[in-house]
Parts: sequence; structure tokens; C-alpha cells
Amino acid sequence: MPSRYRVEYQLKSHRKDELIEWIKGLLAVPFVLHSASRDPAARQILRQRYAEVFVAVEALIDEQVSVGKLARQSEDREFLEGRTRLAQLVPSIGPFFTQLPLRQAFLHEDHKRAISARTMVAPSFNDIRHILNTAQILQMRECHDVRLVTFDGDVTLYEDGGSLTASSKVVPFLLSLLRSGICVGIVTAAGYDEAQKYMERLFGLMTSLRDDTSITADFKRNLVVLGGESNYLFRYEPLIHELVSIENKAWIKPPMCHWSESDMTETLDLAESLLRDFRTTLNLPEESTIIRKPRAVGIVPGNRWNPETKRTIRVKMDREQLEEMVLTLQHRLEDFAPARRIQFSCFDGGSDVWCDIGGKDLGVAALQHYFDPYNPIKPCQTMHIGDQFAPMGSANDFKARLSGCTLWISSPQETTEVLRCLTAGFDHYFQT
Repeated sequence: MPSRYRVEYQLKSHRKDELIEWIKGLLAVPFVLHSASRDPAARQILRQRYAEVFVAVEALIDEQVSVGKLARQSEDREFLEGRTRLAQLVPSIGPFFTQLPLRQAFLHEDHKRAISARTMVAPSFNDIRHILNTAQILQMRECHDVRLVTFDGDVTLYEDGGSLTASSKVVPFLLSLLRSGICVGIVTAAGYDEAQKYMERLFGLMTSLRDDTSITADFKRNLVVLGGESNYLFRYEPLIHELVSIENKAWIKPPMCHWSESDMTETLDLAESLLRDFRTTLNLPEESTIIRKPRAVGIVPGNRWNPETKRTIRVKMDREQLEEMVLTLQHRLEDFAPARRIQFSCFDGGSDVWCDIGGKDLGVAALQHYFDPYNPIKPCQTMHIGDQFAPMGSANDFKARLSGCTLWISSPQETTEVLRCLTAGFDHYFQT
């Protein structure tokens, strides 16, 4: 009988990234043919075959980048983008804004993770995710052209539901980016229209930035927080050591500035109605609470008093319930006329479900223009780091791929590691 993990994994096709799954399939062939032998020569052959696969994928991505540049200047953009070899092999593939040195990245990760030394476990999803991340960092370091780095909040900078403390290992790297003149944006789904709540969650960074005398005031102003994915912008002001709200007219660009209030309201009304129906149809815990905000609506777990432990416990919703809600919301809203005239994001936050007006692609693009209106930051100069890149429904970082380069991480510890590589290189990979 298959394990629950294996059954659930096979059922979650909407969570799989087609590019990574395709590369996994390519690597499975040399693994099957060459991994059985324990002879060092055979391991070297396997390593070489893996490297050859990445050389081939690298060439396909090069074509995707070249055609993408032409397509963005053409009226037949969709036609041209769909004609590349990679788009035919992986139909869901999105844009690439830089080349990716995948062979070099594989050799780095193989040295660290001994991927080619394994005889029982083929290259995995996580192996390929790390290789893609490393390739993107290598390319960015080679070009010396990073101007904007944006981050998700929960699970990226801090644990889910947590906050950024002064002792967090990621804080020194954020300061290092600012010290180098790189713009830093925290693009989060947390939708507060006041700065204080963001400052409370980022108090460790706020304190460290206030106390750091090596960063100029102008560079400190390069820190922004964009809440509600693309709805509320706050900028750090070193004179008062606080985040200050930025008026919408100073940063909101088309198409967001053309959306009607009625379309946004009706979209959230339908989403709220569906969430209320879910409480009955999915037998959700009666403690679950629906929260309506000006630009978002969501359902969150509630609390229950436990008389045995004499403590208040959180009553979580099942993962299947969360996924059913977010996928149904997405499907129903896609067929709703007011929602089709705007942009929205439905996502599963791990313990809750939200529908936001806007999206992180719009948020990142808005920051690219806000920081430099006369010479906007290009997608190839932008890097977004987040944990939610699954291609459907449950992931709100996925859309950021439309506006810049991305790194897919799974924890704040991984964020610290990729920033270490971005700022200092990969020498520590090869230290014994």
C-alpha cells in the first residue's frame, strides 16, 4: 500500500513546476544507465552526463531569452514566445530575462550536495531548484547589474507568522545590499494600510538600519515595503527612522490606476460569498474567521479553549480544505466579468486562504519605475526571492516571474544562504 506522502504527492499536479519536472525527466535517463556501478570512473561518467543535460537546457534558455527580447518589441509577442523549442517542450514556460549558466551551477551544487555520487536517489526537485537558483546568482554576479532585490515576507525573511528580529542572520545581508546602493523591497501579501504594523514585524531590520552609520541616508531610503502585494507602499525615512506612506499617485502605474472601485469591490464580494459557503460545504471549523479588508478578503484559523490543557489552541484547517478553497476561488473568479477587468491573486498561505486585488508582478514592476522613473530598473536587473512559486492557485510569488528574475527558496535559512552567495560568491562551497 503506498504511503500517504506518496499518494498526496501524486495528486498535487497543480503544485508541480513543469520546467523542473521536465529537467528531472531528462536527468533520470543517465541516472538509470550509469548509477548502478560504484566504480569511481562510472561516477565520473554520470557527472559528465548530468552536465551535458544542463548544457543542452542552457542552450534552450539562451534561445528563450533572445526570442523574448524580440517578442517584447513585437505585436506578435505571444506567437513568437510560443515558437521557441523550450516553449514547445514545456508549454507553461514563462519569460527568462537573463541567460543561466546551468552547467557551472550544477558543478557547484554537485560539489556541495554530491548529486552524482548517489546511486539510489535520482536528482530531485530540490536539487534542480538549487541549481536554478545558483545559476541565476552566478549570472547576476557576472553582470554586476543588480539594482533591485525584492523579498516575500513569511517563510522567506522570517518564519510563518513571525517577525524579523535584530538577531536574524538575514539582517546583515539586507544591510549589505543597501550599503551597496541596491534597492530592497519587501513585497508581502500582508495588507495593512498603516506603517506601524509593518514596522512591528520588521523591528529587527528597523533597529539595525537606524543604528548603522555606514549606510548613507539616501541609500537607507532605498528600503521600501509594498503591502497587499501591490496596494500599499511605504518607504524608510532616515530622519525619523520610520516607514512613511507613499501616496498612490506617486507610484501606481497602469493598469492598476485604471481599475474601477466597483470592479474591485464586486470581485471581493464574490470571493467573500464563496468563503462563507465553504464554511458549510467543506465543514470548516466553526472557529475559522473571515476577514474583509479594503483590498483583500480571506479566511483564517480561529482559536479554541482546551479545558484539559487550560490553554487556547489554534484550530487549523486541513491542507485539502485550503487547496480546495484556493483553487475554487481562482476558477470562479476567472469566469466573473468584474474580476476579468482587473487582476487578483488567490493563494494558500499555509494556514489561511486569501484573495488579494493586484499581484506581485504588478508590485515589482511598480517598484522598478518608482525607484527610477526616467530610467526604470529592467527585469534583468531585478531579483525576487520567495517561497511560493508553484504554478497554480496556491502561490503568490509565481507572478513575480513576469517582472524579474527569481530565486525559489523554502526557508529563511535558505534566504540567508542565497544572499551570502549573491553578495560574497561561492568560495565557501569549496572550503573543506
